[in-house]
Amino acid sequence: MNLVFFLIGLNLFKLLASRYFPLIGDEAYYWLWSRHLDLSYVDHPPMIAYVNFILTAIFGQSEIAVRLGAIGIVLLISWIIYLTGRELYGARAGAVAVVIFNLLPTFFGGGMFLVPQTVLFLFWSLSFYLMVKIIKTGKAYLWYLLGLSAGLGLLSDYVMALFFLGTFFFLIVNKEYRHWLTKKEPYLAFLLSCLIFMPVIVWNLRLGFTPLFYWGGKMGVTPRIGDNLLNFFGLQMLLYTPPIFILTLYLIFRDRTKNLLLKIYSAVVFVPFLLISPVINIGGHWPSTSYLPAILDTQRAKKWVIGTIVGFALLVNALGFIYYIFLYPVPAELKGREFTINQELPAYLKAVAPKTGQTYYFANDLGMLGLVAFHGQVRTWMAPGRLRQVDLWGKPELKKGDNIIYFALNETPLFDKLKPLFRRVAIEPKKRLFSKDADLPNLTSIFICESYKGGPIP
Repeated sequence: MNLVFFLIGLNLFKLLASRYFPLIGDEAYYWLWSRHLDLSYVDHPPMIAYVNFILTAIFGQSEIAVRLGAIGIVLLISWIIYLTGRELYGARAGAVAVVIFNLLPTFFGGGMFLVPQTVLFLFWSLSFYLMVKIIKTGKAYLWYLLGLSAGLGLLSDYVMALFFLGTFFFLIVNKEYRHWLTKKEPYLAFLLSCLIFMPVIVWNLRLGFTPLFYWGGKMGVTPRIGDNLLNFFGLQMLLYTPPIFILTLYLIFRDRTKNLLLKIYSAVVFVPFLLISPVINIGGHWPSTSYLPAILDTQRAKKWVIGTIVGFALLVNALGFIYYIFLYPVPAELKGREFTINQELPAYLKAVAPKTGQTYYFANDLGMLGLVAFHGQVRTWMAPGRLRQVDLWGKPELKKGDNIIYFALNETPLFDKLKPLFRRVAIEPKKRLFSKDADLPNLTSIFICESYKGGPIP
């Protein structure tokens, strides 16, 4: 009962606080996918687009719809974590795991933002729970539910493929459960997952596995090894707390208990991200599923360790919310209007559009592309070659005399590149878009370009 009150209070707080957290660029970009439904996308598989499509179909195109989706998914994950903890160690351990999960900064504040990793964690935690049930009950039909869950996880993020690796490795090294390798159910479950994932495979085959080149390009030719490693370890300890980070390392590299299940499913995610962290700047939430075993295993920790986890998490969360609610540097001209200015964007775009010729809306950044489309209620474009995903959606047929309104994020020379292409290029003097995403309000310029003369749009 206390856990129910905790979750009700926590989620009411998130809903009340959500008005102070406008859509960020990544969320708007993934929402934009739902306006271009496809079998897959360059950055990720398609589940985040489908989730956004369902949310906006039910609740309408609003920021609260996206927030409700993120908060609701984290609540579902909490329930699954409770069930898993109860199966492994008892109801009290399940409740403690739920409290710690919800207070960790990446799931408390970060869990308010709807991104692919949030959906991935839902299906990863559900798949892990089903694996626990298979081990505890030996019921063969659960493999089919696991195949369904893991397949939906694959549609959420490619990281889910590591779950299959962990499952196979666990069955290989654990004599007690190795007999499942002689049964048909695990293989049929795997085939079910592959069948669910097949549309993504077809899409990739059709486009020559574009995501491989996209993510490979993030590696960089000359990686900043020291900076990347510092970023990796620093972010992991900040977002998951130092005790949970250390517990995860201990579980993977030092723990010699017989609980191979937790060790393997943590290592199978954490170790690959650790190995590539020197050559790619790892997002703090990318390895989030690797921390599920440590969260579930906190029942073994001493009370002072649990207290430290809660204390550190509350401190980081409090500082983060204080900054973003009270101290975020809002431009002076937007003071008092920061949470209404985006609602004025459709009227502004209509008023500023030239009266002659077709007007197109461009952006030079994927987050800006999504934010303008979401708040401005217009179709947005990018110059060809800037972003492969947008290129796949087609390009506008600009004719002489047409116009563009170009939202540019932190690209000063753009004005000089646009000027020869149009009869007139003006810069909007006022702030027209707001998001608490980096310094977007101050770094955004809006170019009003009238009467296209010809030439490639930069």
